[in-house]
Amino acid sequence: MRPARTRPPAGVRSGARGVPARHGAMEPLPLEAGLGFRLSRLARALRADWSAQLDELSLSPPQAAVLRGVAGLPGCSLRALARVLGAEPMTVKRCVDELEARGLLESAHRGEDRRPRGLALSAAGRLSAERIDTMVRRQEQELDAVLGPAGRAGLDRALVALERLLGLHHADLGSPDGGSAPDEATDRCLPRPPAPPAAEAGPP
Repeated sequence: MRPARTRPPAGVRSGARGVPARHGAMEPLPLEAGLGFRLSRLARALRADWSAQLDELSLSPPQAAVLRGVAGLPGCSLRALARVLGAEPMTVKRCVDELEARGLLESAHRGEDRRPRGLALSAAGRLSAERIDTMVRRQEQELDAVLGPAGRAGLDRALVALERLLGLHHADLGSPDGGSAPDEATDRCLPRPPAPPAAEAGPP
């Protein structure tokens, strides 16, 4: 004999998988209202635009990032470079190998103890890095023209706050040799946000 079915209390209806759904429940957040979705969409658009610009150099965005990183920290180890770029070491190694094969990067083990190889730009790599830097500066100028000084400063502070939240802030980077101690030379590989006005000094 089957047990009698009971009706849910007034104002409550059965939801998915038996979870009750109440009247007055919060409406789902619209997709485009989510900050994470908007940031992801914006990042994809910027990456696609940057990739198209790099086509003239026959470089991918990860390869360009490696060249920029080495330009800012010549002689760094692959491990330190991966930390600066926020990428997996094996992913960075593939880019390094590809750039070495094209004659844009040079590397050698440092010392007789076979310490991690140091990375440096070749003459052709320096020319490519200079062209990339020109393209980056042009892109930055375009963004600054849209945002204005106040908008850019506010965005920089917001990005630093999000980077800290996610553990991506440049202060957490290690030394050029791949150690864990922060190092001024490693910091040079990342752009620093402008300092806030004196009246607003302190954490963003």
